[in-house]
Amino acid sequence: MRQISFFLFLLLSTTSFSLYAREEALPTLRELANNNKITITSWLNSDKNKTPTVAINQPVILTVDIATPRWFTDGTVIESISIPNIITQQRNLQATNYSLMDGEQTWSHQRWEIPLFPQKSGQFTVPSIGVKVTVSVKTGKSITGILFTQPHRFSAKRPTSQMTNPDEWIVAPNASLTQEWQYISSTKNKINTPNDNKTFQLKVGDVITRTTVLEVPDSLAMLLPTVIPNEKINALQRYTDPVQLIDKNTRGNFTSIKKESETYILQKGGKVTLPPISIPFWNTTTQQSETLFLEGKTFIVKHTLISWLAAYWYCISLFLISSTILVLLTKKIRLYYRTHPYPDFYLLCQSMYSHAWPSIRLYIYRKYAKKTDQLELKKYQPNNKKEWDIQSENLQTSEISKIKTLWIWFKIKK
Repeated sequence: MRQISFFLFLLLSTTSFSLYAREEALPTLRELANNNKITITSWLNSDKNKTPTVAINQPVILTVDIATPRWFTDGTVIESISIPNIITQQRNLQATNYSLMDGEQTWSHQRWEIPLFPQKSGQFTVPSIGVKVTVSVKTGKSITGILFTQPHRFSAKRPTSQMTNPDEWIVAPNASLTQEWQYISSTKNKINTPNDNKTFQLKVGDVITRTTVLEVPDSLAMLLPTVIPNEKINALQRYTDPVQLIDKNTRGNFTSIKKESETYILQKGGKVTLPPISIPFWNTTTQQSETLFLEGKTFIVKHTLISWLAAYWYCISLFLISSTILVLLTKKIRLYYRTHPYPDFYLLCQSMYSHAWPSIRLYIYRKYAKKTDQLELKKYQPNNKKEWDIQSENLQTSEISKIKTLWIWFKIKK
């Protein structure tokens, strides 16, 4: 009986030890990597053997490829990348999964692509990045561990000397910039404009809305420059809508969209011009600088009565005050000359208008006598004596022009 009990105890102990040994036999992820049961490779852009050189704001694609002859049993987590002067945004949260045959064995692959956007020129180093992976083992169980990529280097530069402010540039293989205009009358009715180039009448209080859409592939919406310039125009009251930033993925094609919209309420009549828009663009396909351009618009704004009075109240007030003063002054002058003789110059002008030459000579002689205490014009000694003698003699013997008559009048001084 004791022999049977001892045999059973020995059997149970052996079985427990065997199970315990199996539990301990699970490999680590590092051991799988050392035994070529899981691999991780990484590179920048498509050329694995070349150090990339890109323009500022042009993305460098960090590709991480993980492969195993088994399969992945849980989500893969990539450590966040933090590099000074580089913006990193993992645009696709799901990996590209595919399989490849290596001899007679099928390997499962996960491929991740992470764009890096340099913000300044210089040399950059992408450090070793930890990747948390969970894979199955032959026992039917899974193991989790961290694999590390290799460090990489790349450089960024200003592609052209014109790029003095990189944040105002677009850097992409292509780009499009469009705009749309909308006009609403002060009565809140939409103004129909079948031909956008045709001149039409607006009035004070009408509303203009300008909407621009900038679409750039292979970029980030947060990197796109401001489209509508912040220019103050006195004839407009300006309202800016919140900017819409969109990063979308269509079958692996990434496009960034920036939509801006501004509303202008017309405050004054006359000609109002909304400026054109130009954005510098570095084309990474042609390696040339280009310009995205949108035309501005000029509007002829008609005043309402209230807006006209509000716009020209100062001129109207000044005109009314001046007119009142002029009327009062004229009335006072008339009252004065009812009891006083008119000035000789006024009488001379009247005589010249009616061609009364005896009166003209009278007023000239009267002034000459008052100024010089003399009676003969020839005795006067002005600067131009020769011309004076000729014209004064003509005045006494014949009719002369009005200009010559006035010349004689103003030449007579003390």
